Amino acid sequence: MPALPQLRQSPSGPVFPVVPPPILREVPFVRRFERTNPNHQFSTSSLPGHLIQCMVAGRVSQRVSGQDYELGPGDLIWYYQDEHHEGRVLQTPWIYYSVNFIAPGLSPPSLNRRAWPVGPDVVQLFDGVWRAWQDQTLGPLRRAMRVQARVLLLLAELASEQAQAFHADPAAQIWWEIERRLREDPSRPVDLPEMVRMTGKSPATISRACRAALGISPMRRVKQIRMAYAQGLVELSDLSMSQIAARVGFGRIHEFSRDFAKHFGVPPTTHRDQFRRDEAHG
Repeated sequence: MPALPQLRQSPSGPVFPVVPPPILREVPFVRRFERTNPNHQFSTSSLPGHLIQCMVAGRVSQRVSGQDYELGPGDLIWYYQDEHHEGRVLQTPWIYYSVNFIAPGLSPPSLNRRAWPVGPDVVQLFDGVWRAWQDQTLGPLRRAMRVQARVLLLLAELASEQAQAFHADPAAQIWWEIERRLREDPSRPVDLPEMVRMTGKSPATISRACRAALGISPMRRVKQIRMAYAQGLVELSDLSMSQIAARVGFGRIHEFSRDFAKHFGVPPTTHRDQFRRDEAHG
């Protein structure tokens, strides 16, 4: 039996050690995907929070935040906060687990350590998260507890395997704090001088922080955040394009349509039609 923690003494009696705050706030999404379309090309954004994917079969090439990857069975990749990525399926079937979780106090792996090979034990942990997510025999509370418990086991294993990857870069941490504030109101137009006023940091400090975190400029990242939010509204809401443009900080609909088409390859109305057609066909 493990030894109990030592208790501090106070005039009123023993005091238990302070328990750290919970790491996980929410696990919104767990899926196991199987794609069979060869040479499929994609351009999309990850979900808010952390998104980790583990390959089971197939091969895929991706470009994420200026980094190029070719992933095969047993490879893991970690995205953070709506990172845009594009790529091509090289070999099918392309099968992978995808786990999205919200953990504001957990920094993502450093930019140059976002992908690495994992062993079969980690693949089994991904499978365990997915099976817990699928289990409809449990009540909502027990199911949520079981999913979160398995995600925590997975994170503990990944942190053990790649301890150096989770070393927080102080410069990157400055940017993630700025980004949390930017996300509080995505309809608010933001430029670099506004970030300086918001944070009290110099333009050079803000630029260095964003490049340390993501390898890109602050304004390019702001555009990524806007486009990721817009993508979700285009796909999943019935808002008009003018309403969506206003919600993501664009004063003019034509500017929004132009930037959306540049980012995703098609105008937002075409994207909505394609998405709904694909959803209808499963």
